[in-house]
Amino acid sequence: MRALVYDDYCDLSGMRLAEMPDPVPGPDDVLVEVHAAGINPIDWKVRAGHMRARFELDFPDVAGRDLSGVVVGVGGNVKDLKEGDAVFGTCPPNRWGSHAELIAVDAGVLGVKPPEISHIEAASISLVGLTALTALEKTATIEEGMSVLIHAGAGGVGAFAIQYCKSRGTTVYATASAANAGFLKRLGADHAIDYRKTDFRDSVPDLDIVYDTMGGETHLHSHDVLKPGGLLVCLNAAPIPDEKPRDDIRVEIPPVQYDRAGVERIAELIMTRAVQPSVGTVFFLSDAIDAYRLSETNHARGKIVLRMK
Repeated sequence: MRALVYDDYCDLSGMRLAEMPDPVPGPDDVLVEVHAAGINPIDWKVRAGHMRARFELDFPDVAGRDLSGVVVGVGGNVKDLKEGDAVFGTCPPNRWGSHAELIAVDAGVLGVKPPEISHIEAASISLVGLTALTALEKTATIEEGMSVLIHAGAGGVGAFAIQYCKSRGTTVYATASAANAGFLKRLGADHAIDYRKTDFRDSVPDLDIVYDTMGGETHLHSHDVLKPGGLLVCLNAAPIPDEKPRDDIRVEIPPVQYDRAGVERIAELIMTRAVQPSVGTVFFLSDAIDAYRLSETNHARGKIVLRMK
C-alpha cells in the first residue's frame, strides 16, 4: 500500500510517500480501505516532536487520525461490523495511520458512515466532532439562552462548535479573520469578531462559556469576558498558561474520548442537520505534502482532507 511516512521527528522535508506492507488486523480490529482522511493540526505537531511528552513514536510512522472508508477485513472478535460496511471515525493515540490506502483499526472507535454524506465529508468531521462534543456536551452544559464565545471559529473544531452551540439555542460569538466573517455567519454565528483588528474583550458581553482552542494569551484574556460562575473550556492540545487570574470561574481541559458512542453521536447530529461537515480544501494523497503545508499555516478554512480514491 502507499502511505505518508516519516523516519524521525521532522519538518515537512522529512515526509515522503512510500510503499509499505499492508497492515494485518488484530482480533478486535477491522481492515479498512481508506477512501478519504482528514488532516488535523495534531498530526503535524506529533510529527514535529511537539507532543513527545505524551506520544512516543515507533519509526517509520504513518501519519493521520481521521478516516472514512470501507471494511475489507474483520478480526475474529468483531461481530458488529462486516466486510463492505462504509465506516468513519478517528484512530486513538499511538494507533493512527490513516494517511494510507489501508489501515487496521480497533473496530470500537468506528461508526457506520451516514449515507447522506460522502467519504470526504465523513473524513472531515470525526476528530473535530469528538473534540467539540467532549468540551461542549460532556463537559459544558449548553442551554438555550446562553452566550458562548468560540475562538478560531473558521477552523475545523470551531466550525463544528459554532453549529452545535447554535443548534442548542445559544447566542454565538466567534473569532476569525475578516475574510472568514461570512463563513462564520453561514455556520450560524451571531457575531463574527476580526481578531486581527479587534480585541474580543471589547466586543462581547459577560459570557456563560468560552471555548478556547488557541491557548496562550488568548486563554488568559478569555478569563476577562466570563460571568462569575462561567466556564472556560479549553482544547487539550492548546498551550495553557499556569496563571489563574480568577477563582470565580471554572477552567476545564477535557481529554478527547475515542469511542463508537461519540462517532454515533456525530452521525446523529449530521442526520438531524444540527451539524454539517465543513470541508475546506481537498488534496490527493500524492499532494499530501502541500496539504500539510496549508495546515501548518494555521489559516485553513474548514477541514483539509486527503482523497485516496
